[in-house]
Amino acid sequence: MSLTAKELQQIKGIGDVLSSRLLESGHDSYSKIVKLGESGLRKIKGINLKAIPEILEQARQLSEKDSGDRDKKVAVLKESLKGLRHSVQELTSTAKDRFSEKLSGKTGRKLTEALVRFIEALEEVEGKAGRKLKRTGKVVVKAEQHLEGLAEAGLKDLRKGLKKARQALLRVHA
Repeated sequence: MSLTAKELQQIKGIGDVLSSRLLESGHDSYSKIVKLGESGLRKIKGINLKAIPEILEQARQLSEKDSGDRDKKVAVLKESLKGLRHSVQELTSTAKDRFSEKLSGKTGRKLTEALVRFIEALEEVEGKAGRKLKRTGKVVVKAEQHLEGLAEAGLKDLRKGLKKARQALLRVHA
């Protein structure tokens, strides 16, 4: 996760100039500052040598906090994906009940294909849930919006809604 200059300045001992120099040199996260270590920080022009141990300690603490927050966000995202999967399963059973006589022919095959494609896209997103958290979260919300109200929709609208929801999921990789 890339930080801004203001976020880097949360560390006591890092001001405007030093945060800009850290960002310019590619040290745009607390964990990268920790990895830089004392010897690496000494090479940054304008750093107060006495402040280096304190900067490293603060960066370490902030890095651990970010890591914990990320884990929580991943867990929430995975729960949302489970909810999405459950919604599709409910839609499938509802469609089976409502349209049992129409599902035997071409229409049934098309609906089955739409469901299979959606599930494949969902599994792909679930496999990559730890990456691109913000984008994935937005995409899951969009897919949920497309699935809302489809329980009462006709077969054609159900297929269209599934297609739109699948396309929303595939935008994670765009």
